[in-house]
Amino acid sequence: MPAQQISPLKKAIFSVAALMLFLFLFFIIGEVMFRIFRGAPNPLSRTTQLSQEYLFKPNSVLENRSSKHGEFSYTAHINRYGYRGADFAMPKEEGKLRVFAVGDSFTFGVGSQDNETIPYLIEENLKQQGLNTEVVNAGIGHASPLRHVVNFRNIHFKYGPDVVLLLLDMTDIQDDWRQERYAVFDENGQVKFFDTTYLNGKRSLWRTLAFYSAFCKYIDQKVLTSWEKLRLLGLMGYIRVKQEEKRAKAVIVNAEEGAYPDSVLLEYDGFLMMRGKTRERLIRQQFARTGKYLLEIKQLLEERGIPMALVMYPHGIYVGEDQWNEGRVTWGFEAGKQYSDRLPFEMVEAFAKANDIVIFVAGRHSSNGKVLYEDSRTHPRVGFIVRVTKQYMDTEHFRQLSLKYLNVSMAQSRLRPDLMMEAKVEND
Repeated sequence: MPAQQISPLKKAIFSVAALMLFLFLFFIIGEVMFRIFRGAPNPLSRTTQLSQEYLFKPNSVLENRSSKHGEFSYTAHINRYGYRGADFAMPKEEGKLRVFAVGDSFTFGVGSQDNETIPYLIEENLKQQGLNTEVVNAGIGHASPLRHVVNFRNIHFKYGPDVVLLLLDMTDIQDDWRQERYAVFDENGQVKFFDTTYLNGKRSLWRTLAFYSAFCKYIDQKVLTSWEKLRLLGLMGYIRVKQEEKRAKAVIVNAEEGAYPDSVLLEYDGFLMMRGKTRERLIRQQFARTGKYLLEIKQLLEERGIPMALVMYPHGIYVGEDQWNEGRVTWGFEAGKQYSDRLPFEMVEAFAKANDIVIFVAGRHSSNGKVLYEDSRTHPRVGFIVRVTKQYMDTEHFRQLSLKYLNVSMAQSRLRPDLMMEAKVEND
């Protein structure tokens, strides 16, 4: 009796089922192995924001270390309101000036112990000057002006800031672009929430898997990213980059104007703003977005009578030829060169002046950049930011604000417009 033939349809169904079973088992085995050797993804170890109600989970402790062996490790204590640092009184103590230091991971203090962060050191300095002041650490990783707008509305205003220091980083234009992709907006154009498992307002299955799965996260960050770089550079170009011991990302972000779409440069170049005049068109285009959100913050604060100062600080390439050497390799900046393109500083200064925003910024030469900037064993640029901010605290403008909120003398509390732009650290 002849053997019964299996229909093509059944063969196809069987093949698909076998493939799905293989992929499922492959995923399970991969996930188990990655969790054994790498550990499960731990949202509490992240320095990025996971909730619209607080920056970090209240009353939690973050134990973090650098992915590079021996670079740094630190412990961050989160208070009952979700900010890093000690608890503060609610309602606020009468006569106490509450300064909010708002920024990204540099403000938060990645790599720094609790008593080494920028806000902590500013507070200590103010106390030494005899001011009844507390500084709230409102920094969190990859937070940029768009995120700050939402956080002021949802979180910060509840805790009564008297003065706001907004630390603007040169990565903020890319972070604003990225945050918009992760944002979900309501019918009025207001952000309802941010979620990295969303993309352009819709839930992404793959991004969800990459967020919760150690195995998928590796595939996303290593395998798929390498494949995309190979696609952009071409096979021979990718091989040549590897032979020359260069970083594929560095070659892509330094390509000639027009070699790749703007979306590719935004995706790969976290330091786009530092490219200066070689990327001036794209920088100005993207800063328009960031500037819009800065003005939203300014308006929100002005409506509540809260003054704001913008602080901008240089990266190592502007300070000295021997600064940020490993970072130069990663991002494709020349080794042994001190960069002198002041476009980022000039652009932000012009923006601040046009919109009556107090700004403190240091340039590239010795009198400010080199003197104020210093290497730190904790997070890069901490020493610089602290020194620049201390200079702000020593200005007549800040003293008048202090007097106002401490009720020492109402006659001396008026904000003088002529000081608004004079009270800044001059560039060379």
